[in-house]
Amino acid sequence: MIATPWKSFTPVDGDDGGELKGLRLKPGPITDYIGRNGYDPNFIPGVELALPGLGENTPDATPLHDEALFEDGADPHELKYQNFSVKMCRSRRQPFYSAVNIDGRQSARGVERTNIWKYDPRIPIDAQIIKECYGRKEDGLFSRGHMTRREDPNWGASMDLIKQADADTFHVTNASPQQQGFNAGLWLDLESYILDNTDDENIRASVLTGPIFDQDDPIYRGVKVPISFWKIVAFTHPATKAPAAIAYRRTQASFLPKPSKSRFIFGDFDDTQVSIVSLAEDTGLDLSSWEPLDVMTSAPSEMEVRLRSVADAYLNP
Repeated sequence: MIATPWKSFTPVDGDDGGELKGLRLKPGPITDYIGRNGYDPNFIPGVELALPGLGENTPDATPLHDEALFEDGADPHELKYQNFSVKMCRSRRQPFYSAVNIDGRQSARGVERTNIWKYDPRIPIDAQIIKECYGRKEDGLFSRGHMTRREDPNWGASMDLIKQADADTFHVTNASPQQQGFNAGLWLDLESYILDNTDDENIRASVLTGPIFDQDDPIYRGVKVPISFWKIVAFTHPATKAPAAIAYRRTQASFLPKPSKSRFIFGDFDDTQVSIVSLAEDTGLDLSSWEPLDVMTSAPSEMEVRLRSVADAYLNP
């Protein structure tokens, strides 16, 4: 494996994604969400990276239920937050994905955690997981795992916007059930590596994160819990100065409560780097605008790079 010699990273404080200290069941009015900028497809210079189309998933998508929120030509399935957007799956009550822009020039990484989880009033409350499978690990329950990581959208022209971005990541629409041990380790290191390098290199990045829904996913407290998750990171490569993208997949099979964990071992590695083409096949999403940037674009679509650490990642375009 070939690794691009980026500088070593220093992990940031862990974002456990599972704080249950607060849950706001009565969020503010829908009008509070007017003005959120959402994900910007033209954020990275020299390339347009559209929000992935839902493709075969479209009939199962959750649209905004208030037409007053629709802008001319807007996507009715896009939930816009500060610097990121989410598209929701109705049957799973979880995001198909969350898409975020990261600006290393303005990143404010010391913002205090909001820790107040809330539902989004722009879609039906019964289309969101509020409490069902979330709770203490000792009870066999799950953390609310951030899809867009809390720190990633925390940038902007004012501290008010930065704090808004942090608070927005604590919507249940930006979460999927994850075991605490899963939402740390290499998965966290990969995100830290991305964020550290965007800061230090003064570059921008756009990140997609979501679960892989499978009909055989196990059920806990009435919720189908995803076994695997995926992430795509697009950035301006510090060596070539050209847009590039890398994709990862991770399984939480080995972290799940028994008896399910023995049924879903993904090979013998929890973490793999994969092609964007293979993720499109796994998720049913249209990732066509992202595929040409893949550093593995010349490799067979079924190729996987097993990751023991971030140093194993194949980063040369």
